[in-house]
Amino acid sequence: VNSAGCQSDYIAEMLGDKSFKIKPRMGEYILLHKNQGHKTRHILFPAPHPFLGKGVLVQKTLWGNLILGPTARDTLQKNKKTGEYEINPKVRDEPNDNILSFILGKCKNLVPDLDAAEVIHTFSGARAKNTREDWIIEPCPTEKNVIYAAGIDSPGIAGSPAIAVEVCRLLKQAGAPISEMDPAFNPNRAPIVVPKDGWRGIKAGPVGKYTNPKENVICKCEKVTEAEVIEACRRSLPIDSTQAIRKRTRAGMGHCQGDPENYGCEARVVEIIARERRMNPKDVGTRPWPASSMLSERFIKEKEKKKFEVLASKNYQGPL
Repeated sequence: VNSAGCQSDYIAEMLGDKSFKIKPRMGEYILLHKNQGHKTRHILFPAPHPFLGKGVLVQKTLWGNLILGPTARDTLQKNKKTGEYEINPKVRDEPNDNILSFILGKCKNLVPDLDAAEVIHTFSGARAKNTREDWIIEPCPTEKNVIYAAGIDSPGIAGSPAIAVEVCRLLKQAGAPISEMDPAFNPNRAPIVVPKDGWRGIKAGPVGKYTNPKENVICKCEKVTEAEVIEACRRSLPIDSTQAIRKRTRAGMGHCQGDPENYGCEARVVEIIARERRMNPKDVGTRPWPASSMLSERFIKEKEKKKFEVLASKNYQGPL
């Protein structure tokens, strides 16, 4: 199955098929402190753009933060003379401050009292837009034993169960030995994160003060317990980094972003991973620096906060 996302056209070309080209569309998000989460109870959409999609949104996350975005920046453009797709230099060279200003300005139009100084993190990614302008779920025309699940852009996550069913049908049609579901397959995954009732039943303190894993808080901002980190380490997929734990438990995703001067949650997570996986703590992967594609610092200082306010007021509309 060719489900290689933004590289799926390269895989297709290896098989002699040049029927489509992936045109990665960059998207960026800004995450705000939970103290901004109360400013909307709904997902706020602007009027949709005629070809760039739903636009920049304001929405409250499941965890109480406010998240702003995404952008829609096409990395390739068609050369009118040659008909070939080429790197779009305006997108490639767009300064991060312009991107931040664009998102903050658009979202301030939707929520005027949004506090731009409360930025804590940013995210970036690329959707696999393609030249057919639709998802490519079909047999490869040059290799009958290959099925495409290519060019799956938004809302691919929502469509993934139906995509999987169709891919299985196509595989069976192509002769793959698919007859029925594996009876040993368990489609239900037990949750790792346990909902908290304030601070009831959990405790935060110096390393070693609390020894009950279900009570001992490892990440104070997100109230992640030692028991949750242990549970993630003992699942079937191996854990060897604090990033992996962050994505499974949210340890380090709070407003301090793992600041060692606050609670030092990343060091605590390293210790648990090393113990559970029998690793040298030095071999446990930690968060890259500056830990965000658009922020110059992982731990945001007052100077940066003031800059975000200025960028929001500029409301950059440029070539995005």
